[in-house]
Amino acid sequence: MSLVVDASIVFRLLANLKGDDLLQQRLSRRVHAPALIDAEIASVVRGHAITSKPHVRISAARAHAMLEQFAELRIVRHPMAPLQRRVLELRDNLTAYDGMYVALAEYLGVPLLTDDAKFAGSTGHRAEIQRYPSPAPD
Repeated sequence: MSLVVDASIVFRLLANLKGDDLLQQRLSRRVHAPALIDAEIASVVRGHAITSKPHVRISAARAHAMLEQFAELRIVRHPMAPLQRRVLELRDNLTAYDGMYVALAEYLGVPLLTDDAKFAGSTGHRAEIQRYPSPAPD
C-alpha cells in the first residue's frame, strides 16, 4: 500500500528511536510527499542542531548523517502548485504546510502517515490519517 508521509514521521524515522522497527519497514518502500518535505526536514534537523536544549540537541555530525539518510529514502516528491487550490479550501482547519500533505493524500487516494497528533482532530477533508504509532483503542 502506498502512503503519503509528512515531515514529522520522516524525522521520527531519522531519529532512529527504539521500537520503531515497523516504521522502518513501512518507510523502506516508496512513499509520497509534497516537495515541501525537503525544506521541512532541513528546518527540523537544523533546529535540533542549534537548540540550546541539551535533551533535544544533536551534533553537526549527526545532523549531516540524518540529511544523508533522508536523501536515501525512496520518497516521490510531488509539485505543490497543483495542490494549492485544495490547500486554500482547507484553510480553516489546516495550515498551508499541513494542507499540502492532506491535499496530496486526497489526490492520490492513499493514507497520510504522521507522528503529529494535531492531524487526529482535523476536519473538512477526505484523507485517511494514520498516526504512528496508532493510538490504543479505548
